[in-house]
Amino acid sequence: MRYVVVGASAAGLAAAEGTLEVNPGAEVLLLSEEPHPPYCRPLLSYRLAGKIPDSLYPLPSKALERAEVRTGSRAVHLDAAARRLTLESGEALSYDRLCLATGAASKPLGLPGEEAANVIGFRTRADAEAVEEQISRGARRAVVLGAGLVGVKAAGALAARGVETLLCAASSDPLSQSADERAGALVARALEGEGVQVRFGHRPTALELRDGRAVAVRFDPPGSREPCDLVIRGKGVDPRSELLGRRGGIPADDQLRAPVPGVWVAGDAALTHDVAWGEPRANAIWPMAVEQGRLAGRNMAGAGETYPGSLAMNSVRVGGLHLVTAGIVRPPEGEGPYRVLRREDPARGTYRKVILRDGRLVGAVFAGEAEQAGLVIAAIRAGTRLEDLPFDPLAERFHWGAYAFAGCGSR
Repeated sequence: MRYVVVGASAAGLAAAEGTLEVNPGAEVLLLSEEPHPPYCRPLLSYRLAGKIPDSLYPLPSKALERAEVRTGSRAVHLDAAARRLTLESGEALSYDRLCLATGAASKPLGLPGEEAANVIGFRTRADAEAVEEQISRGARRAVVLGAGLVGVKAAGALAARGVETLLCAASSDPLSQSADERAGALVARALEGEGVQVRFGHRPTALELRDGRAVAVRFDPPGSREPCDLVIRGKGVDPRSELLGRRGGIPADDQLRAPVPGVWVAGDAALTHDVAWGEPRANAIWPMAVEQGRLAGRNMAGAGETYPGSLAMNSVRVGGLHLVTAGIVRPPEGEGPYRVLRREDPARGTYRKVILRDGRLVGAVFAGEAEQAGLVIAAIRAGTRLEDLPFDPLAERFHWGAYAFAGCGSR
């Protein structure tokens, strides 16, 4: 039995490990289109900021000792009927079972000129090294386009390196997909405290090029122009699902099987059942990728286990602000089954919010103090009713008895 895993980041490595857990003698081939050995992607911004050494990049995994790993090997075509994968080199690889852990790619800006060498995403190790090269060549002013997690983390890292950094987004506040307006305002203030200029409601309309390099960004409203030495694409990511001829992600069933015989899917490319929204979603975060990869690998090897569903979660630290969010943070407006509870202490800079749907926890925002966020997230994943919680999720300190909370109630 030959297992092939496409992608060697969090989901791919976990898939290889899961397969070998169930079938220790399996032949497992791990393909990575990147030239580097597997590395820890969440550390990119910390490395760019100069907070960690290069030696922390490598990603330890037992699978690396037992699986065959081929870097610089990009899969470009999948013949599912023949169970054959074709690489960019033209080589054809056969498989018995396949896991697509293809991840996601930085969203393009959609502007002419974004192929310039100093217009860079912030998704891969190569991206981070390209930014580093621009700084070493004298880049002193950067414009970050997009204020999602990628943009916010990149902006903070650039400012920490002494680069004059402007963060611009078309939205009205940062992290508009993963936080609410109030938390976004706290993040914006924290970014400014770190030396980042922030502007919202600014949509880029054109890149000005000189000698093949971006030298300014033009914005709507007309006439707004920002000179720059470096542009970061921080608009988020798109799932990599092109091997199955799809856009926007690959649907996965409750055992993480793709809608193609012999193929499983895990990580940023997977559309899995979201326990908060109750519908398929791509939750492109590291913990979900590991969780899904391991289960997909185990099921490829015959474990037959059921995936309980994913949940959007984010944790980011900007200056002294720690922000943790989970599930539905901006419920649909108007009359409906949603109820929002908030507590804020402006003097201490703390803000908490939980979202209920039909009385059950479906979302949370913790800003300032987030030490107990894990308990609330566990309650969201379990679909716990507020009245069944043995603690107040808005309290700044939980009673120790809350930590005995197990199972988070019943559905």
